[in-house]
Amino acid sequence: MFPEENHTTASRAGDFELRLCISLLFMAFGYSLLSVCLFRILAFALNSTSFFMLYVCAGMPLGALFAKIRYQGAIKGVLRGAQSLVVLAVCFPVLGWIVAHGPCPLLESIQYQIRFEDLWKQLGYMTLATSPLFVLWGAAEYSGYEAALESPGIKKYFYLIFVWGLACALAVGAFTIPRLGWLPTVCIALAAGLVSWMVLNFHRLQNRMILIFIVCFGAAWFAAGLFETAYMKSILPDGLHRIGETLKNKDFLDGAPLPEDAKSRLIHQSWGKYCHIELTETKFKNFSRVLGFYDGCFIWGGLPVGKFSGTMDDIAFQTVEPGSDICVLGAGGGRQVYQALAFDAKSVTAVDIIPEVFPLFQGDLAWANGGAYTDPRVECIDGDGRHYLENSEKMYDLIILPHTESFAATRKAAIEPGRFVHTVEAFQSMKKRVKPHGALAIIKSVDRGNKLFFSCANGLLEAGLDVQGWSSFGEKNPFGVHGFILLATLPGRQAPVIPSEVPILTALPMQPTYYDTFPKTPALHDSSPWMMGLTGLFFEPNMLKKSLVCIFLLAVSGAAAIMFFSLRSQSVDLPPGKLVLLLFAGIAIGTNAVCLENALIFWLIPRLFNPLSAFFVGAAVFLALWGFSSFGLKHWRWIALLGITGSIGLLLFAPQWQGLAIALALMAAILGSGLLFPLMGIRFKNLLLIVFLSDALGGLIGGLLGVWMPMLAGLENYYKLLPIIPFATILLTGAAVRRQIGRE
Repeated sequence: MFPEENHTTASRAGDFELRLCISLLFMAFGYSLLSVCLFRILAFALNSTSFFMLYVCAGMPLGALFAKIRYQGAIKGVLRGAQSLVVLAVCFPVLGWIVAHGPCPLLESIQYQIRFEDLWKQLGYMTLATSPLFVLWGAAEYSGYEAALESPGIKKYFYLIFVWGLACALAVGAFTIPRLGWLPTVCIALAAGLVSWMVLNFHRLQNRMILIFIVCFGAAWFAAGLFETAYMKSILPDGLHRIGETLKNKDFLDGAPLPEDAKSRLIHQSWGKYCHIELTETKFKNFSRVLGFYDGCFIWGGLPVGKFSGTMDDIAFQTVEPGSDICVLGAGGGRQVYQALAFDAKSVTAVDIIPEVFPLFQGDLAWANGGAYTDPRVECIDGDGRHYLENSEKMYDLIILPHTESFAATRKAAIEPGRFVHTVEAFQSMKKRVKPHGALAIIKSVDRGNKLFFSCANGLLEAGLDVQGWSSFGEKNPFGVHGFILLATLPGRQAPVIPSEVPILTALPMQPTYYDTFPKTPALHDSSPWMMGLTGLFFEPNMLKKSLVCIFLLAVSGAAAIMFFSLRSQSVDLPPGKLVLLLFAGIAIGTNAVCLENALIFWLIPRLFNPLSAFFVGAAVFLALWGFSSFGLKHWRWIALLGITGSIGLLLFAPQWQGLAIALALMAAILGSGLLFPLMGIRFKNLLLIVFLSDALGGLIGGLLGVWMPMLAGLENYYKLLPIIPFATILLTGAAVRRQIGRE
């Protein structure tokens, strides 16, 4: 079984178990770090944590099956897993290129709502493209579980090793990718694979072999740093609204060639904390245009425009006098900040959720937005606009939301959670920061059928503001896409007079329609289904319902396949009834894990100054608590009781899902159910594969449920359903384990 076949003393066995533990930790860390790198590359095509779980839960069970069939002995599987990690890390840039250049219907959805077949074709492509990582990872992890369970000294901690390895990878990836780059971070995973293999084969290693490994890794590290910039440029995607079109001297909106005298070039690219940032400059005969892209997708234009830009923004600045205090939420490239300065603002507060954008335009690229962010009148705040206003005492003459959370800015993250800035509660916070004669302006470049226009208008009215607006919706708009602006003032203030000579009101081929009354439509609240807001522009309700049917069919077919496999396997000696109980307990464990993790992330979003960090912070905290639970295996009944208490707390405090009490209940539920998988693994060691497969199936269900349900029912209803999941999981697992103890 072990590399040292003749280990006969307790000290030698203990030494091997220590080396096995270290090897498994580095292997888990390496595969997890590659998954973090893959997650960042997936943003170039389709960024969604729920779909990421689909890729994970589709590939890892296949890997476990492969390991069970192929590897004769768990230690051999661990060695092969470490070797596969090294090979995979070397080939990972190729996998990254394939993923980044995959189809992405979300980016083309500016022209149509996403079709059911297009979305699932995309998911099928990505599942296949990412399968090398997750199949190999599944084989390595399953072999690691088996090896640890056969080692008395570490079997109680077999799950903790892998969970904490993943937590470490999240922290390391979040630190190294923005600072060192993507390829160097992949090299760290390569080093982890080498260390994992070397530790397990320490007794066979010679100094010359160690030196060769060090030299090879040094060469790989040097090459990674040397080719990072060229590699990232090679994976920049083509297609509508993507940077590749601009670099080919095409219009990124429709793909039409630019004039012959136009020349586009990439002037900056770098990894940020939350995305990859690219800037392009297109030089025309008499001027140049700077565009900003995040993860290869167009987000904003940073061209200095003076007072008038020829867009809806111009109307908002007609409401302010010289010497005004202006706040720009979602400042981006600084175009509206530059306009505010051109209107002789006294002070401008620029808020943006991407922290790198401000130092970028305060340095060598200050020329790209006319030096807006270097002006002493401008205060730059990197964080969430709503959070800033709720914690600020400053009053403003104009608060402007230029395309914030617009279709264009969020189409790649269509079903990602976000800190809503277009809800009634958000408008009430903004109202408190508007001066008595001030105004609040909401500008969107893309809407459909006045959906967001009427929704935001009704939200402003419900928040107690007077509203007027302009919409360019009409029959001549291609694909029904249009822009709008809403101006809101405090009750009793006379509406600002907008002069007719504003360019946007005279230069467009079709004049915007003025509104001072609005049809009654549902206003957005913090607890509203996501479909009522931005995501309603992407998905039709029928498409979501079809997708839910697909999820149900995946779950049923997966459970049936596991049951069929179990009944046909000669190694399974459980009666059918107990086998069904085991299967449902495993599925519940996987579902519970992902649902609790998502709930923690959702809870963190409104509390972090930058909500984009909620995923990494929430996932790291969850994994730390989830793994720590394994220390209570000896007293698992008491720990499970803590989980039940947490479930009851979630039920009692569900109406106050944003309160502190819900966080304490969440932590109790996480700690109380984190040991259920290792408990099942130990009790059903001979049926570990079934436990592994059913847990993966549950993870798929939980991952998709954690997003589709908020889309259709809202976060409040998600929290109302949540208490049932850990409660049922603990009961099912307890019943399965008690039956097994009875058999023994």
